[in-house]
This record gives sequence, C-alpha cells and structure tokens, in this order.
Amino acid sequence: TKQLLILPTKRKTMNPTLLEIIQTHGNRTESTCYCELTPSLVPTGKAELKEGFFFLLVTNGTTQLADEYQTYELLPAHLVILTPSTRCMIQAISSHFHAMLLYLKPTFFDSLPDGQPLYEQLAHYLGHYQLPVFLLENEQATYLQKIFALFSPCRNNAANYYDSILNHLCSFCLLQIADILTQTRHETPDYARRSTDIFRLFKKTLMENYRQHHDIGFYAESLHISTTYLSRIVKHITGHTVRFHISELLCADARKLLECTDLDIKEIAEKLGFSDQSVFGKFFVKKTGISPMKFRTQRERDKKNYLLPDA
Repeated sequence: TKQLLILPTKRKTMNPTLLEIIQTHGNRTESTCYCELTPSLVPTGKAELKEGFFFLLVTNGTTQLADEYQTYELLPAHLVILTPSTRCMIQAISSHFHAMLLYLKPTFFDSLPDGQPLYEQLAHYLGHYQLPVFLLENEQATYLQKIFALFSPCRNNAANYYDSILNHLCSFCLLQIADILTQTRHETPDYARRSTDIFRLFKKTLMENYRQHHDIGFYAESLHISTTYLSRIVKHITGHTVRFHISELLCADARKLLECTDLDIKEIAEKLGFSDQSVFGKFFVKKTGISPMKFRTQRERDKKNYLLPDA
C-alpha cells in the first residue's frame, strides 16, 4: 500500500493589535494604558490600531501609519490621534523607533468633560478619509513628552487617590493637546461644526439627565432632532451608540455608589432611575457579569486585604 506523505503547513502569523501589545507591556489600568513603544514590542513589524482613543507621539526613528486610503510617514515630533471609529496599521518600524503611546477606553474618554475641546479640533478629519496626523514644533513635542511621562509612575505612587489623580491627569493631557492643536487650526466645514455642536450638547444633556432618562427619545427631543440623526452623529464620532453611552454612565455611577456609600440596592436602583431593584440587578449583571451585592462584597473584601499589613 502507498503511504500518504503529509507535509507540515506553515502557521500564519497574525498581527497583534496595538492595544494587545501595550496591555501586555505597558502601565495598565481599567480605563487607560500607557506604553513606550519600541520595535521589540512589535515582533511582526505590524500592529493594528482600532476601537479606542490612541495618542501616539513619535520621539525617535520613523514608522508608517496606513489606512485603506493612504500611508503616512511618521517622524520625530509627529502626533497621531485616533478615535474609536478609525482603523489603521502601524508598519515599517525603523530599528531606532521610539514613541510614547497613551490609550483611553472610549467610555472613560466620554466621561471626561474636558474631552470635548479635543473633539472640536478633530472635527475636520472625521469622515474626510484623512487621519489626524500633526507635526508639532520641537518645543510642543518636548512639552507633551513630559505630560505623557506622568502616566508611567502615577499608579505606583498614588494608591489611595489614584482614580481621582488619573481623571485629572487625563483631563489635563486632553486640554493641553487641544490647546496645541488650536495653534495649527484650520477652518472647520459647516456640517462638521454642526455635528460637533450637536454632540457637545448631547454630552451636556446626558451628564445632566442620565439618571432620570434612559431612552434616546428624550435626548433627541431635547436637541430638537430625530433619534436617527442623533444616533448617526454619536456613532460616527465615538464609534458607540447612544444607548451604550447611557448604560456606561449608569454602570459607572452604580459601581461608585455600591463601593463608596451605604445605600442599599433598592435605594441605588431608585437613585439611578430604575423601575425596581430587579430591573437594576439584571442591568448590572449584564454590564459587569456579577450581581450588585456580589460586587459590593468583593470590593469590601479587596479593601480589607489592601489595608492588612504584610506578614
């Protein structure tokens, strides 16, 4: 009988996403990640950027950033800002390449009131088949490097007030970037300005009413536009739906109330505008994977373990 010779097949190497890389090698929190990017962290020479807010500041060497429309050559002092609706590939990384990279989770970015000025600066690029790539002055790039570097030691030195420090540091960083971009400001098209204004008003209305109003209809009516138009604008700018933004704020608020107050579950449900405790419980389990009571118990146990002195 003839024997069938089976030749080994080569396994196709998948390019990792940049988020996967920096979460493995960078300074990571639940909502942010900071990493100093070098060629050794990208063994395949390519990595995809998608589904997040990325702030990439090149400090040495060169690389390329490519989307489906064009390829950008990045040099030292180039700043790239990517929103969740953007997908591109970093490639052709030189041997001496070095960049500072900050990632913000979309829901965390949207919870920061100081993110809006940056959105306004990026309005020209949204939907224009052009990536937000900026060549900074040397002085601007040096200043921004100092700000980015603050994210590296932050977690180790501020265990007690870390969340608050992180929020303020991110807001400071976003405002500084927005301020730098105003110095190279261009004329924003009317339709882009209109979308940005609507999104800004939506964010303001949402922050003021998300506890009482959980439906998109309320926000569309408040802005005197249709639910379809509001959904399209929010989805285009952030990559997420209106319902997603509402639920993320409610979940973040619920976690804070469960962890930092003595309110019982029923009181928290009422405070957040849910019809009853059961509906709130189902919502919380869907968002976090655990019940409100179990979440509170886990957090209390974690606090006790943190406060216990090392043996």
